Amino acid sequence: MPLRLLLAVLALGLGLAAQVKTDDMNVLGLDYELRVLDDTQTIEVRMTVSGLDRPHLRVAMPEWTPGSYAIQGYGDWIADLRARAGDRELAVERIDRGNWTVATAGVDQVVVSYRIPPRQRRFTNFKPEAEKRYGGMHIQGPNTFLYVVGAERGTPVSCRYLLPEGWSVANGMNLTADPFLRRAKDYDTFIDNPTILGKFLSRGFHCRNADFVCNFWNPADRYDFDVEAFVAIVERIVDYQGSIFGGFPFRRYEFQYTVSPYGGGGLEHLTSTSIGLSDRAMAANPMSGASITAHEFFHTWNVKRIRPAVLGPFRYGVENYTGNLWVAEGWTSYYGDLTLMRTGLMDRERWLGQMADGIAREDAKPRRKEHSVTWASRNIWHRDDDRREGARVDYYTKGEILGFLLDLQIREATDGRKSLDDVMSFLNRWFAERDQGYEETDIERACSAVANHDFSEFFARHVDGQMDPPYAEILAPFGLAFQQRRLEAAFPFSTRGEAEGLSIRLLRPAGRELGLERGDLLVAIDGETVTDEERWLEGREPGQKVTVRVRRDGKEKDFEVELIPVDRNQVRITRVAEADERQRRLLEGFFSGR
Repeated sequence: MPLRLLLAVLALGLGLAAQVKTDDMNVLGLDYELRVLDDTQTIEVRMTVSGLDRPHLRVAMPEWTPGSYAIQGYGDWIADLRARAGDRELAVERIDRGNWTVATAGVDQVVVSYRIPPRQRRFTNFKPEAEKRYGGMHIQGPNTFLYVVGAERGTPVSCRYLLPEGWSVANGMNLTADPFLRRAKDYDTFIDNPTILGKFLSRGFHCRNADFVCNFWNPADRYDFDVEAFVAIVERIVDYQGSIFGGFPFRRYEFQYTVSPYGGGGLEHLTSTSIGLSDRAMAANPMSGASITAHEFFHTWNVKRIRPAVLGPFRYGVENYTGNLWVAEGWTSYYGDLTLMRTGLMDRERWLGQMADGIAREDAKPRRKEHSVTWASRNIWHRDDDRREGARVDYYTKGEILGFLLDLQIREATDGRKSLDDVMSFLNRWFAERDQGYEETDIERACSAVANHDFSEFFARHVDGQMDPPYAEILAPFGLAFQQRRLEAAFPFSTRGEAEGLSIRLLRPAGRELGLERGDLLVAIDGETVTDEERWLEGREPGQKVTVRVRRDGKEKDFEVELIPVDRNQVRITRVAEADERQRRLLEGFFSGR
């Protein structure tokens, strides 16, 4: 066909065809209603979208939860999705696992409704029967609320909670005069608010420029620990971390604690955090909840505001890759434990011991030199759970170690005038306060700029490369000695340092078979008080039988255990007795945070 004739045919076709897509300039209204049904377990959600002027409305469920880097497919969790305009049922078509389209031609408002069955909205490990008996639930936004595609940002959101009698609501959203109506500036902020529904215990305090609330929820409504003592610990953590940045980037913040026999981890949010506490561990010592609290609260800045560019605004339908989780999570772990040490909640020698233990764990991984910590950060979306060939680099622990080493090098290069605190403050001012994310190479640039020192070689070798850091060389200017040796025997359990001594933390199968339980306090081994597990194990041989005395629920009991064979490094970081004045000054500046 001649070109002129082809163009004429195309022009004729275009002239006859209707415009398929028109720009929607309307300002949408987006209002949610969450109702807990009569079984007190099932959730019904109604999303009202108003201001429509389009033939179709596309709605979706996130595929993942920010902070938890794994595709989950939450679209499969919901049931009975329907759409109505007044009394008229609208056609709904499911496009794929997490996307639907609603026929909205001629409609200016639509109500999309659906249910979330109890076993699909799980956040805690409580069985539904327990929740039904006592009442309450802890929900997360990404697996609960649909969004309008294209309106995740810039469209204000409200949510009304319709709850059984006697229930209350707690989250970090903007309050209104109605205690059951909350508001958020957009969908992104809305789903970033974990919510406790039910009966819970609340304690509050004011610190610097903000108000804080600690909400404790247990379906049995039992809190057998010193709540006031724990809240005082939280206040010390909050105050210290706020001092690093000169205040807080919010006016109100809520700690959402779920207290259960199972404990659990934590998840960070902009104005709140979800944390699982072990009721038994908390009863033994309120300090058991301090480390996870310090970690999650530091995320207020690191990752929620000082964030890799790809982690906000989020793309909820696909993986969001970054090579900087070693900073986002690893440095957060570093500052979490540093907070406990600098507030006096953990003594200095124990802090050094924990850092040495982390180095030993990473050094013991047989595949640690296969990949860099940058690779580990990016590969979390495709994590390898098959450990038969040995563990690889962990961006949490390795990131914490690298944060420690960078902190020391910045202090040494500036004779103690600058530190990693200054890097965090710089990143906060340059990126967070401008609501911008940093790029992959900006961390190295920030460290080099603050210290006026070239860190390119360190990053090339130990961040983007697989070389082991020169620990002894970096620690020496602070009067710290780095020592390594191999251990051949270990207990059939692991321990964690607590205020009262060593607490059994993670049990291997052999430990469970002996009747030991997580949280048992290690009182003595062969009648000897032990405060340092690895020092006691020096020179011991596998197969040796020892008597372990533990304290559980106020009672002491002896167990005979057999040491098991291991082949791992023992690492020690100790102070040098003959340290000179500069070494002592730099070390004191590090310990005190000056």
